[in-house]
Amino acid sequence: MHDFVGYEMLRVPHDAVSTAEASEFAENWYGLHDVATRRIATERDDTFAISLHGEAEPRCILKFEHPAESQDSVLLRAQALTLLQETQPDIPATRLIPARGRELVTRFNQNDTVRWATLTTFLHGNMVSTLPGPLSEPLLDDIGVRLAQLQRVLAQLQYHDVPGRVLWDVRLLPQLAEDLLPMLEDDESRSRVTQAVDDYMAVEPEIERLPATLCHGDFHPGNMMVDPDAPQRLSGILDFGDMHMMPPICDLGTCLFYLIEAASYYPDDPLESCRSALESYMQEVDSRASHGSDSGSDGGYDDDGYSDGNRNDGNNSGFDVQQLDLLPAIMEARGALVVLLPLMAERFSGVEAGHYLVDPQRRLDKLRLVQNLGWPAMTEQLGITQNAITQHASKELL
Repeated sequence: MHDFVGYEMLRVPHDAVSTAEASEFAENWYGLHDVATRRIATERDDTFAISLHGEAEPRCILKFEHPAESQDSVLLRAQALTLLQETQPDIPATRLIPARGRELVTRFNQNDTVRWATLTTFLHGNMVSTLPGPLSEPLLDDIGVRLAQLQRVLAQLQYHDVPGRVLWDVRLLPQLAEDLLPMLEDDESRSRVTQAVDDYMAVEPEIERLPATLCHGDFHPGNMMVDPDAPQRLSGILDFGDMHMMPPICDLGTCLFYLIEAASYYPDDPLESCRSALESYMQEVDSRASHGSDSGSDGGYDDDGYSDGNRNDGNNSGFDVQQLDLLPAIMEARGALVVLLPLMAERFSGVEAGHYLVDPQRRLDKLRLVQNLGWPAMTEQLGITQNAITQHASKELL
């Protein structure tokens, strides 16, 4: 198998932090006395909801990262949350709570192991993934706008990322499939993932040449909250743990994949919700572009119009409308990861299938839907124009 750090965080066991240890740590580092601590099931860390004495609802979330997670990557997330709060506080993201000594990241010594911890606010409301579908037009509009805003703010941070630190990077699909396909027991799952790899390889050179910036990486309905009394807008954005350097178009494709509605809602147009969110996303991008870049940068492009994948020169990322026709390939690749990676987590980390948004069969159903539609139909339903990149790729795949 490939030597990915992300594998280590799933396969290498670590000693669990107890609720008593979490309570003591919260008191010593953050001054939280007489708290109730409840474990939240996760696949690669120890996470706790912290409630103050006498309160039924949690106040904050205390997370102890896996021992394989570097201090730099944890600090990056802390800096991202701080930057969001300082530069665009109207984005309803979870907030970082500094320690008593103003540390953004705290150190937890566990026997001979060092683990890094953060404390963030607990966001109340309902997860978008639990709302009865289909999602409303105003909410879809807000999802598109918020993603564009997040990308713009996070693009200000630079990070020399390590490929494979976050396994949910669609660009890793060929390597991950090579490693994990033997774990798939049914023929259709193997066939569908293999097809997704072949399809992705047709556009991989174009995606690999795109500039990368820091992105949320996991912007899906399970990480979005709404106020039950005002479900037309997002009230919270959670889980920045999968942030990594990636082309923003990959971040966008990830979001849109999860917005595909069940065929029972839109049997003739399952990408209708995706189209609504995409339109709002592009309106927000275009609105900011019309005001120009604050940095005056060309987005890190070289003479050929592309940049180093880990380079960020202050622009929003050099997003070009022609990249939109890569969305079908990216959405299909994410669908393949949704089939592959939960299986590995369930086998090696002990998480149950119910830990994820949907069960294994529904994960396969969505990949099947995307592949049965095909790229031309997806491009049409997304409301974008197919250009030479996917026209050529589609011919290669016929």
